[in-house]
Amino acid sequence: MTKRGRAERTRATKRRSNYAWHRRVPWPAIVAAAVVLVAALLIARQVGLIGAAGRYVAGGGVGDHRPVGQPIAYASYPPTSGTHWETPASWGLHTDPVADEYAVHNLEHGGVVASYNNVSATDLARLQGLLTSYARDKFGEVKLLIRPYDKIAPGTIVLTAWNWIDDMSAYDDSRVRAFMDSHIDRCCEDVP
Repeated sequence: MTKRGRAERTRATKRRSNYAWHRRVPWPAIVAAAVVLVAALLIARQVGLIGAAGRYVAGGGVGDHRPVGQPIAYASYPPTSGTHWETPASWGLHTDPVADEYAVHNLEHGGVVASYNNVSATDLARLQGLLTSYARDKFGEVKLLIRPYDKIAPGTIVLTAWNWIDDMSAYDDSRVRAFMDSHIDRCCEDVP
């Protein structure tokens, strides 16, 4: 071997680590795992599992429509998803109760349902004020349904969106707006 060949071999040997674990680390697998983790976090953030307001409630029933009048049982009250009637309720403030089967269809259309029971006139006015403070969607609607609801504790406001819920003992503007910003128009059917 020539002097030059020995010198190159010596430099190559110096560059290699003397530690066996350096040669055994599965670098391609580590890089692949990091890519998968970043992709999972981005997907979870996009679908609202990270950084979303409220509490996630697993459920289903997208597109599962039943004739109006057929009674449907729900896993929770107010419901956050499930089978529902084939027509939704109109958006806005309702002074009479709205059946859960209608309200769930509104959730499927990307809406938020604000259910309340015996709240102060001030809190009800604040809820109603949301109808004018949010921009209308491409259908000319603010996808918010406000309804009286006797299946929750008196003095309570419960916000629901498809698979999401947030309950509060009094109107909290920052929580209400965070919930609406996180969930309005983020569901299943892009229709009015």
